[in-house]
Amino acid sequence: MAEKDFDLKGALEYAIHAEIQANEFYKVWADNVTSQLTKKELLELADWEDSHRASLEKYYREAIGEPFKRNPNIVVDPALQVQADEFKNYYSTLRVAAAAYLSEMKAADLYEKLQSKVTEEGAKKMFKELAEMERSHMDYALKRYNELRGELEGKLML
Repeated sequence: MAEKDFDLKGALEYAIHAEIQANEFYKVWADNVTSQLTKKELLELADWEDSHRASLEKYYREAIGEPFKRNPNIVVDPALQVQADEFKNYYSTLRVAAAAYLSEMKAADLYEKLQSKVTEEGAKKMFKELAEMERSHMDYALKRYNELRGELEGKLML
């Protein structure tokens, strides 16, 4: 995105769609697992994404002067979508943590890029805060991944 081509409305619409898709992904995954722990963690991730969506929609309404309307024609770059290889065939909290870490990292990178593109201080602040939240979610996912990996290694040693 070149400076002169930057479009705040388009950037906000894209970011909101990314949060919606992440939220939907985690909810669908949660609906398809039997482990209550995995389901709980996936629903927590879905809640995080929903709170980001709400923040972005609020800012959209304030900055653009109209409520956000979902556009079915907006496709989020696959690199920004939550991904988990073969998630339908292999459900584990370890994979949830790994997928969450990568998703939060990609989202943080997006918000940092958007922060550098906007000129309005309110938008800069909002994108900075969202990036920081995503980075804290990365830390949580990494911590959880390491805990789970340790538990799994402990069981394998028995």
